[in-house]
Amino acid sequence: MTLMGLVYYVSVGSCPEMPTLMFTRPSVTSSWPKGQGGFGRVALCKNKLDGRQYAVKKIRLKDRSPQVNEKILREVATLSRLQHQHIVRYYQAWVETEYGHRNILNAGGSRTAESSIFSYDDISLSDAGGGNKQESTYLYIQMEYCPRTLRQDFETYSSSFDVDHAWHLFRQIVDGLAHVHSQGIIHRDLTPSNIFFDVRNDIKIGDFGLAKFLKLEQLDHDQYLPTEAMGVSMDGTGQVGTYFYTAPEVEQKWPQINEKVDMYSLGVIFFELWHPFATAMERHLVLSDLKQKGDLPKSWAAQFPAQLNLLRRLLSPSPSDRPSAVEVLQSELPPRMEDEWLNDVLRMIQTPEDTYVYDRVISTIFNEDRLIAKTQCQHESSKKSTANTDNSELLDTIIEVAKEVFKRHCAKRFQISPLHTLEGNFTENREKTVKILTQGGEMLELCYELRTPFVMSIAGNQTSSFKRYEISWVHRRAVGHSSPYRFLQGDFDIIGGASPIPEAEIIKVALDLGTRFYDPKALVIRLNHGKLAEAICSWAGVPQEQRQNVAEFLSSTLVQYWPNKAERKSQWSLIRGQLLQDLRLSEEVVEKLHKADQRFCGSADQVLSRLRGTLFYDKSACKALDDLSALLKCLRVWLAEEPVTIDVLMPPSECYYTDLFFQVYSKEGNHGPSFHEKLLAVGGRYDWLMEQAWDKAHKSKPPGAVGVSIALEKFLPNNPSSDLGLPRLLSRIEPSISVLVCSRGGGGLLNERMELVAELWKANIKAQFVPQEDPSLQEQYEYASDHDIKCLVFITESGLSQTDLVKNEPNLWLLVSLKLPGESSVFCSNIVQAHHNHAFWLPCKNGKAWLSAVLSALPWTEGQRYTLWPQPEMCID
Repeated sequence: MTLMGLVYYVSVGSCPEMPTLMFTRPSVTSSWPKGQGGFGRVALCKNKLDGRQYAVKKIRLKDRSPQVNEKILREVATLSRLQHQHIVRYYQAWVETEYGHRNILNAGGSRTAESSIFSYDDISLSDAGGGNKQESTYLYIQMEYCPRTLRQDFETYSSSFDVDHAWHLFRQIVDGLAHVHSQGIIHRDLTPSNIFFDVRNDIKIGDFGLAKFLKLEQLDHDQYLPTEAMGVSMDGTGQVGTYFYTAPEVEQKWPQINEKVDMYSLGVIFFELWHPFATAMERHLVLSDLKQKGDLPKSWAAQFPAQLNLLRRLLSPSPSDRPSAVEVLQSELPPRMEDEWLNDVLRMIQTPEDTYVYDRVISTIFNEDRLIAKTQCQHESSKKSTANTDNSELLDTIIEVAKEVFKRHCAKRFQISPLHTLEGNFTENREKTVKILTQGGEMLELCYELRTPFVMSIAGNQTSSFKRYEISWVHRRAVGHSSPYRFLQGDFDIIGGASPIPEAEIIKVALDLGTRFYDPKALVIRLNHGKLAEAICSWAGVPQEQRQNVAEFLSSTLVQYWPNKAERKSQWSLIRGQLLQDLRLSEEVVEKLHKADQRFCGSADQVLSRLRGTLFYDKSACKALDDLSALLKCLRVWLAEEPVTIDVLMPPSECYYTDLFFQVYSKEGNHGPSFHEKLLAVGGRYDWLMEQAWDKAHKSKPPGAVGVSIALEKFLPNNPSSDLGLPRLLSRIEPSISVLVCSRGGGGLLNERMELVAELWKANIKAQFVPQEDPSLQEQYEYASDHDIKCLVFITESGLSQTDLVKNEPNLWLLVSLKLPGESSVFCSNIVQAHHNHAFWLPCKNGKAWLSAVLSALPWTEGQRYTLWPQPEMCID
């Protein structure tokens, strides 16, 4: 049989686009056709230069099926990330287009043999087939040659079964699978036919055509793949993978799967390793009983009780009960001499008296030759990824816009160190942080979030009132051995103040920033309360020990959809099965959670009335509803178009948000299949965190605190090259002074203060107000002094004499008093500049806009003081 071969030659052409390594297709004779895999034909080929044999998979890229093409390319991307002794080795891939009988190499699809990373961007699908019926485009993947599969080995297994050999094979399979999962990948088609033996009889896991990355939370059910294209046994189930090896959650189309689907498949393979079958019929009958009934041959169970225990755990219907591959390696397998030696080394490393072994290990880890070699292997992929994601100029503009918004609210920057030593406090996120080992053996952490370090500083200095902002990168652990992920985040916090006024302001900050990039109608605010979420769990009957798991599950599968919309309602048919089987909730509990989603998630006003009628007996819940009502009242002063919803199933994004918390989304696309929401900001009240950090030796009580974290990278346009409007988002007016809007009488005039300060923010003037409902005059003066504010604006119900307002504070730079006859009043616009003996006219009828214009127009000089009074006779009721 004539099959394809490979020959490399060096191109000497002058065209800069051509790669240095090219491919030709001379014939080579082989008597062994490897056959057909899940996504193409596989051939045994020989390289005429090095004489080695390789397996080459040939896959046709179909121009009319882009979804299929993407799934084919997934196999290439998956293989490129997996470098392990028990994984089929990937060498390279390229694309060729055939015109009739001619073969043309697409140079952009080739990669050198030294490169281990292959990007989807390297293959152009637009050339796949074109409009010419005689034109076909093929993807070629060059891989390690493996002579046989575990399925072929099982055919003669009954005559050669050996206990030690069975453990040996199983250990190698688990070892390879542990590496696959460590890279954040689910195989999803682990069967004996996809487990190979290399020329040294070592196990190799291969055929990743159905692999899925763990970071994708939803299971795509491959609806675009026709049955004949899969090349796997469907056995009437219509599901991905071979029937006997398919996990129950995949068959039931659960909305969320993880690597435990592979552990179920591993369990069936484990049973086949320990139970040789004499005939194909015996195999079918025994595996059918195991799959459908969970029954095992009694003689086998009696002969292998330890194996039975592990098999039951691997085949558990609930994925959470199945062990991980790492857990199987660590506790379920017989010990090896290598394990005992390694345990001795680890014990010596932990001995504080003798650091010799530890120092040697650290020295080896930081060996420069090893690090340089590793860096060179990763250079190609990092160079390509940075070239395609250079948004530095756009990010700079977004950062400047964020700073402008934060400063308008009179916040001061509080810089957070990007690197700090491990500390014993607040270890909730310790497992998620990126840790760095120094050459001296010290462990450091990259910044995971910007709030906890700020709170520690506030608590250490016993600060009771402060507004801060910070814009910095936060880091997340990547899957496998990839570089850590980093995200640009902006935080805004208010220390002190009476709830719900600070909560309303941080939501206003998030919206002020959001409306610079999105239509206000596209922004959605979702509210919830920690005590309300607990009350709903109690009402639904969710067991206390399961509440965290239920919250995390609903957060990843349900809360991302808009309440009461078709997309969210359709999820319940899939969610119900997982809540019942994996989380083991009762039918009654699941039904009540569904009812809570239908009745208590939606428009804030409607939901509040329903919740009061349902939870009237729960004092804690009633207090939470009062807090939400008060927050809504404050938000209505500032919000014109942004809808506000309550979502009782939405969990807090951080464990320290124990009272009011919220999320801000942007709606994108039309209300159809392409409609989705983008999470822009999360925040809430974190008094609990302040209490934990506050030094108990101090008699003072910790102040309340609220904060919002904004994902600034989410403001990048979808098509940066075509968007030229970002630079115009910056205001031309640099805010200079800080204004404190005060009140005298009238019960604090909170709404009027909020309206006026919003007008000043709109005019790019830094402004704030004491976050209390009715602060005294002395409290407002002290607030101005503590925050170094020298410009006060007073709103009063009746006129005040200048002496009454300034006798206690002679050092203020500016004092303005506005007479406020009522909401329907129109203010005068004739301003008398008392200390300079001349007047100027500002033709404006609106009082708030009048004040903004005055504050922007006056010449500000250090130490200069203005007293501005509207003429009472010009005020019109």
